[in-house]
Amino acid sequence: MRRFLLTAFAGAAVLAPAPLLAQDAESDAPLALEDQDAPFSGMAERMQDPEQQRQMALMLRTMSEVLLDMPLAPLMESMREMTGEDTPEVDPDTTLRSMSPQAERIPEEIEKNLPRALDAMGSMAEAMEKMMPALQQMAERMKDLDVPAN
Repeated sequence: MRRFLLTAFAGAAVLAPAPLLAQDAESDAPLALEDQDAPFSGMAERMQDPEQQRQMALMLRTMSEVLLDMPLAPLMESMREMTGEDTPEVDPDTTLRSMSPQAERIPEEIEKNLPRALDAMGSMAEAMEKMMPALQQMAERMKDLDVPAN
């Protein structure tokens, strides 16, 4: 379950804070890709910026604390209504934290590990940017191939 939660929070790290990352720290203007030939450079810089990493890690730590303390009974009721199937009865005070005491470490793990994950994602974005010309050339060559459809 811990792996699932960490994966879900990592995905949220990439998707949820996009509006927050869409602004420069010095400016209120939305960020734009300055160079259309280098679409990943701005993203890579932000992912590798220690201050952005710190802010995102703190935000996701806070989100995970909230999720761990969220009552599960309303979620189970919603699942029952959506699926039309019986679901186990859950005490109204049950939370993820109470069901899985080891989940207590998740917020700290997110805060500790997210900067390293963002660094790696920034490096991958830089590598993708370097690979783009070769990938575009390959795509152009593949367009010219006469491949029969199945």
